[in-house]
Amino acid sequence: MTPSPTTAPAAGRRRSGAVALGMVGTLALALTSCSSSGSAPRRCVDPGSLKVLDNHSCTDSRASGRWYYCDSGSLTAAGGTFDQAATKRGGFGCPSGSGGG
Repeated sequence: MTPSPTTAPAAGRRRSGAVALGMVGTLALALTSCSSSGSAPRRCVDPGSLKVLDNHSCTDSRASGRWYYCDSGSLTAAGGTFDQAATKRGGFGCPSGSGGG
C-alpha cells in the first residue's frame, strides 16, 4: 500500500524539529563552554596612557601596570575596563563590541 500524502509531511516535520532541537542544544553547550573559563581576556596596560605593556609589568611586585579586561585596542587599550567584576554580565564575559567577546 502506498503512504498517503498526509503522512509524509508529518514525518518530515518531525525530523526537522529534531534537527532544530539538536542545534539549539549544541549552541547552548558552546556558549556555556566559552563562558565557563571564569576570567575575561586581559592585557597589561599602563593606567595613565593606556599603552599595552609586557605582562611582567603587571605580575612583578614593583609592577607599574594594571590588568585591563575586554579591550579592543591594539597598541593602546580601548573599550575595556580595569574592573574585572564589570566583565561578568549574565555569565557571558565581555560585553558585546569589545575585543574579548
